[in-house]
Amino acid sequence: MKYIDIHCHLDFKDYDADRQEVLMRMKEKGVEAITIGTDLKSSKRAVEIAEANENIFACIGIHPEEVSKNPSLDYKRGVWGELSELVKRSKVVGIGECGLDYFRLEENKEKINQKDLFEQQIQFAIKHNKPLMLHCRESYDDVLEILENYKKEAGEKLRGNVHFFAGDIKVAKKILDLGFTMSFTGVITFAHDYDEVVSYIPSNSIMSETDAPFVAPVPYRGKRNEPLYVIEVVKKMAEIRGENIDILNKAIINNTQRVFGV
Repeated sequence: MKYIDIHCHLDFKDYDADRQEVLMRMKEKGVEAITIGTDLKSSKRAVEIAEANENIFACIGIHPEEVSKNPSLDYKRGVWGELSELVKRSKVVGIGECGLDYFRLEENKEKINQKDLFEQQIQFAIKHNKPLMLHCRESYDDVLEILENYKKEAGEKLRGNVHFFAGDIKVAKKILDLGFTMSFTGVITFAHDYDEVVSYIPSNSIMSETDAPFVAPVPYRGKRNEPLYVIEVVKKMAEIRGENIDILNKAIINNTQRVFGV
C-alpha cells in the first residue's frame, strides 16, 4: 500500500463504463480503498467489488437520507438480517456510511427517524465489533450527543471515522475525545475553509479520502473523481500542515490499519 482512500463509492453507476480501468489505475499506483455502502443493494455491491480486488475493502450500512427515500422500509427486520450475513465476510471492515444529514431537512419526524436508524447501526457496529464510517451533515451536535451516550457503556468498542469532515476545531476536539478520527476530501485543494482544522488534528487521528465520484481535487476539479486522486489530497494535507508528505502518508496508513484493520 502506497496510499489509502478510506471513503469512496466504486459501486456507483458513474463507474459502470470503465470500473475495471479505474481499479487498474489504482493498482498500478499502489492505491487501496474502502468502498462504502449507502443502502442494502449498494452494500452488497461494495462487498462484491472488495472480494474481487485485493486492494479494496468495504463498509456496509444505510445512509441517513434513505429514511426520506424509503420511509416505509423496515430496517429492524429484513435489512438487518441480510446485513448480519454480509458483516461476516472478511473484506467488510466497517459499518456505514451512517449518521445524520440535516441539510435542507425541515420535518422533525425525519430527524427522529434518522436518529433511530443511526442508533440501530451504532448498536450493530458494537455487536459485531466494527468501526463506524460516519456521515455528519449539519448535524454534529446531535451526532456527538448520541455517540457520547453510547461511549459510556461501549468504551473502546465504539470507534470509527468522521468522513468528509467539515467542522471547526471545537467540533474536532469533541470527536478526538471520543477516540474517533477525521478524514478530508479534495475540497481542501481548492478551498481554504478547513486549513486551520487540517493543521490542528494530530497525525494519529487524520485520514485521507476522495468521496469519489464526487468532489474531484485540483487538478481534476470538474471531472469525475476516482480513488487514485487521493494522492492529490494527501499532497495538499502535507502542504497545509507543513509536513513531509511521506511521513504524513505513513501516519495515515497506520491510522487506517489501526481503525479499520486493513
